[in-house]
Amino acid sequence: MNRRALIALLRTSVIVVLALMVAPQALPAQKGGSAQKEGQGKKKESPPPDYNPYPPGILPADLQSELDRVSREVNLIFQQALAQWRALPPPNLTGQPPTLQGSGYDMVQTLGKLMNFDENISPFKNQACASCHMPYAGYSGPIPSVNLTMVAFPGSFHFRAGKRTAQRYTYAPWFPVLQLNETQGLFFGGNFWDSRATGYLLQNPDAEQAQHPPVDTQEMGLPDTACIAFRLSQAEYRPLFEQVWGRGSLDIKFPHDTEKICGTPGGAKVFGTDTTPVKLSPEDRTQANRVFDNWGQSLDAFEKSKEVSPFTSKFDAFLAGNATLTPDEMAGYSLFRGQAACNTCHVDGRGSTDARDRL
Repeated sequence: MNRRALIALLRTSVIVVLALMVAPQALPAQKGGSAQKEGQGKKKESPPPDYNPYPPGILPADLQSELDRVSREVNLIFQQALAQWRALPPPNLTGQPPTLQGSGYDMVQTLGKLMNFDENISPFKNQACASCHMPYAGYSGPIPSVNLTMVAFPGSFHFRAGKRTAQRYTYAPWFPVLQLNETQGLFFGGNFWDSRATGYLLQNPDAEQAQHPPVDTQEMGLPDTACIAFRLSQAEYRPLFEQVWGRGSLDIKFPHDTEKICGTPGGAKVFGTDTTPVKLSPEDRTQANRVFDNWGQSLDAFEKSKEVSPFTSKFDAFLAGNATLTPDEMAGYSLFRGQAACNTCHVDGRGSTDARDRL
């Protein structure tokens, strides 16, 4: 073999060896890129060590695997919602005041659905509203072992847990603003188990309820309401938000440290008592507050949709005059309204209650 051929052979061998050394390292990077795309397109923050001050037996043994399962389900529905958005026909903005006619209702409800299943609306980008409110559980807690043990679901900071079991979305939009009925001497309305979402500002308790979990330190745990606008400004569905709520509605001048702040759970020592650590100009703070209201209104629209609140039970059909109750059912209904006085608390026609003093 001559010298030139030997040099060529050695050069080829070196290239092959280098390729073999590099190739195994490249595969995980490609796999990670794919997973990032499937995981709602955002790099997830590294969570701190698990918070576990609980006595033995409180945290279910399958908790982490169940949280992972729910996360996969949430991501799947999020991708389906993206497809629903892209399939919507363009609306016709017309009238005075201008309104989105045609597909306008569907746009607002789809926007609310995307928000509901977006895991990026949490410091570690690991928890969506739906993580505690899944469709197959009546839009309540989806992990059986949690429902049978700790009851309250862990938030974005594992395993810091909420105060109560997750209240269902279904039919929640029809609760009225909290008010005192002076004739009966009772408070009616509001949302949450304790009615703390009064609806005083938006005149919509359900929309106000949707504003609480993202900044509750035991739930999604964002440290500032402005983090909602910040994360929405990065969202894949930002164009839909701006189509519904106005072009430029997310054009807010966020400071350079906003990502770091919004990636830190609320209640962290670094914030002290500051509930607005994202330092915005008065104009930008006002705009971020408006986005926060739009967040609640969009989620309320989704919860009003037939997908969440369908009114398809036999009793709904009976009230509409489209079904007949059996003799036993009719006897129970008469008892409910009569001698048993069930509807003293559970308002006739809804089987629920707005009378807060009787809870």
